[in-house]
Amino acid sequence: MNSSYPESWEVVSLDSICRPKQWATINVGELTEDGFPVYGANGKIGYYSSYNHTQPTVLITCRGASCGAINISEPNSYVTGNAMALDDMNTSRVDLNYLARTLARRGYLRKAITGSAQPQITRETLRSVSVPLPPLAEQRRIAEVLDRVDALREKRRKSIAFLDELAQSIFVDMFGDGATEFGDWEMRPLASVAAAINDCPHSTPKWTDLGVVCLRTSNLAKGRWNWRETRYVAEESYVERSKRGEIVAGDIILSREGTVGVAAISDGTRMCMGQRLVQVRSNVELVTPEYLLHYLLSVLEPEKISKYMIGSTAQHLNVKDLRALRVPLPPIALQQDFARRISSVEGMRTDSVTHLNELDALFASIQSRAFRGELWQDELKDL
Repeated sequence: MNSSYPESWEVVSLDSICRPKQWATINVGELTEDGFPVYGANGKIGYYSSYNHTQPTVLITCRGASCGAINISEPNSYVTGNAMALDDMNTSRVDLNYLARTLARRGYLRKAITGSAQPQITRETLRSVSVPLPPLAEQRRIAEVLDRVDALREKRRKSIAFLDELAQSIFVDMFGDGATEFGDWEMRPLASVAAAINDCPHSTPKWTDLGVVCLRTSNLAKGRWNWRETRYVAEESYVERSKRGEIVAGDIILSREGTVGVAAISDGTRMCMGQRLVQVRSNVELVTPEYLLHYLLSVLEPEKISKYMIGSTAQHLNVKDLRALRVPLPPIALQQDFARRISSVEGMRTDSVTHLNELDALFASIQSRAFRGELWQDELKDL
């Protein structure tokens, strides 16, 4: 028995409380616009004319990058072979939502996953998975508490997604979406409204464990930074890679290859460019960094880029095309008003992200205590 569980809890093999099974897979062309929900590797993928599960069922993604992810199907659903259905669950011993919460714990199914190039889970590997079983009432309480906190996390994620879309919506409301032209304003090439446009060094950075931040395309998202995987270079490499111009606060860094259409504004953090990036500095007498960033994000969307830049595609941005890109020039006061609105949105987003991080920490703490049998009867009654 796992010593982290209370002694009163039974620990059993997964296949002793359910029957894992992969059902026949449906071709994409057979899916319909309505009918019964179909579940594949990543949850609901469409609809079909029949179903193979009448009751909600715990599903384990058994192939691909998301191998080990957990979903619960709706009643009357078709489950394909890309998900392992935990059929015939013994409901006298285990609660469905509790089982899903148990299996969804970080790393819980790691030992059941085989293969590196193509990860997979099979019925055979699931035989090594054990499940702790407190009394049914305790199982239901654990699942209920975790569901309530998770619902708060999902609401916060949705609010962040809304704020992400709001910034570009404000841009469209104030300046247009480029369906025809951006108002009746003067249009100039980007090269004439930018104080600098610098391509990145065409050499692989000499990475170090510490030092100065060296940017990669993975550090960029739409209008913001992603610091989950930060890389560094030594001081001498920073100096070498900054010869065309140091990155200062207000500079826009955008991707020109691979994932085109992502860009962000520097806050003054000391950093240099790796590969596949371009640095654009606004002439602030003509364009604010915030306006120029969102204009670039608008025209560099995959479905629009070929319209604005003949030699560029959704996978590759030609720097020559970028310099020639025509930029509308709204009144600077209007641009500054836009910048103030964006600053307000960013403030709300920062607060939401902070709250989400707090909820994530709360969820992890409660989950840990729940599976040690340490939840109190009135835990989170006010949530």
